[in-house]
Amino acid sequence: MPAKLKGVFVLLLLLFFSNYQFAYANTIPVEQGTLHPFDSLVNIKPGERVSTATNIYKKKFRHVPEALAMGYLDQLTSLARQLDDKALECIVFDLKADYYAVNLRFNKKTIAYYRRAIEFATENKLPLYVAICLHHEGMFYFNFKHNTRACLNILKAQEVFKSIGFDKVPDMSTYYSQVADFYYHLGDYNNAEIQLQNALKYPISNPREKITMINTLGLIRRNNGQYQQALPYFNKALDLAKKSKDTVWVGIATGNIGSVYLSLGDYEKALPAITTDYTQSLKYGEKNNAAIALLRLVKINLQKNALVPSLKLLDTAESLIKYSAVSVLNIKTDIYDLRAQCYDKMGNPAKALTFRKIYELTKDSLAAQNNIAAVDLVKMEYAIGKQRAEDSRLKAQARERDAAFIILFLLIIILILFYSRQALKARKDKELLSAEKRRVDEELKYTAMKLQTYTEHIRKNNKLIDSFKEQIDQLKNKNVDSSVVEHLEELMQAHIMTDSNWLEFKKIFMKVYPDFLFNLKKSFLNLSETDIRLLTLIKLQSSKKEMASMLGITPDGIKKARQRLRKKMHLAEGISIDDVIARL
Repeated sequence: MPAKLKGVFVLLLLLFFSNYQFAYANTIPVEQGTLHPFDSLVNIKPGERVSTATNIYKKKFRHVPEALAMGYLDQLTSLARQLDDKALECIVFDLKADYYAVNLRFNKKTIAYYRRAIEFATENKLPLYVAICLHHEGMFYFNFKHNTRACLNILKAQEVFKSIGFDKVPDMSTYYSQVADFYYHLGDYNNAEIQLQNALKYPISNPREKITMINTLGLIRRNNGQYQQALPYFNKALDLAKKSKDTVWVGIATGNIGSVYLSLGDYEKALPAITTDYTQSLKYGEKNNAAIALLRLVKINLQKNALVPSLKLLDTAESLIKYSAVSVLNIKTDIYDLRAQCYDKMGNPAKALTFRKIYELTKDSLAAQNNIAAVDLVKMEYAIGKQRAEDSRLKAQARERDAAFIILFLLIIILILFYSRQALKARKDKELLSAEKRRVDEELKYTAMKLQTYTEHIRKNNKLIDSFKEQIDQLKNKNVDSSVVEHLEELMQAHIMTDSNWLEFKKIFMKVYPDFLFNLKKSFLNLSETDIRLLTLIKLQSSKKEMASMLGITPDGIKKARQRLRKKMHLAEGISIDDVIARL
């Protein structure tokens, strides 16, 4: 036989046997072989098969080649049908969705398999698995920053969990915890805390999961400026981590304790805790957390005017997050802010301004990425949809009742008998409503006066600020002791609208204009908190000089901010921001 023919013959034999082996591997009856990893499910109680199958898949098939993974999962479907286990058959769709999410990131196959899982569970009356698959799909959308779709799925899943009874759902604490993580990353700390408190009511088998929940409660307190209330949560998380010998979480919890001391200005206690967090995070490959620890060390260095070491730490932090698989926009925002501060202190205003501009752009991008207004809109639309469905159901029942003539006749008789009593009650209700209306009108009038007084107080502060500025300029020209100038500058900053002033101002403002902020966020989804402050002052018809003093910037800065706002709001030529805001 010629050499070429021999080669072709050998190749054909190899292809034949490889195809035969693949076909054989996919057609062996489950009950005959012992090589199939899911065979053990035959001897397991029905209620435990899903969790066991999920664990087998995650350990053996989550990262194998696609053909191998799908082949074994198809065998799992065959086994589920032989056992007549609908829950097990349903979860195969969920596992296939997970496989493609892990290996292909955001993709259409994952979405298609989640849809099939939910449809299968619905058709076979498996409400628990409808909720589980809705929840998993929601977390998939959340992981890839599709927050609006994620929110819709989460709300639907929680409705189904509620109809089943939260106490009857296995691992309910995990679902609550994951939803809390979703709200936390959007900055919706109130809903995040509600979900975490619910999660802690249920048994938690995984110690790390409990540590994470308690730590997040501490983060919520810290992020709200409640530093003393945050410390007990971080200390509890640290104690649990030490008991579990979880060195990664020992480092993270220690770092969070250090961050609280940093915020309180106690640098002696903060420094060793943050350093421990950095070394532990680096040791266990937690690069993002290590970068955050470095930024905290930079803040301490800035207080000590150690500027060159600060820039080196910022370089290291950037290198740590360079290839991060998750979004690190929040870390980048802090890096740009700290670089601007460093160059400002080094007397390099050009570089400081460059990084300040990048910081502002990144901060706006971060706000747009996690736009709570869009999520709130989904919540509202979902609630409205539910209400409409409920109204339709009630109307259908009313039509059925209308068909029952005798019941209707009896109701009419009852109405006639009690007419006088109802009329008297109606008069009393009318009087109560009238009194309530007067009370509400008086309250609104008082709130409007309070807003006017508060605004007038701020405007008086503006005059004081102008006075401070004049004195500072005069003293600088006279080369007076720098400590005196710094003291005057601190006094001036104390009269500029701070975050706490803004929150108090916002509370009063929303009582007088209850729909303004909602309509503003609904009409212009990409506005940052800084933009909203400026638009609120425009609503009150404050002058450019007043706005500049309240916000701590120059009148020219107000002009530039308004120009940037026009672009963000996509306003056509000839349309004034003031006119748009006046109509909201």
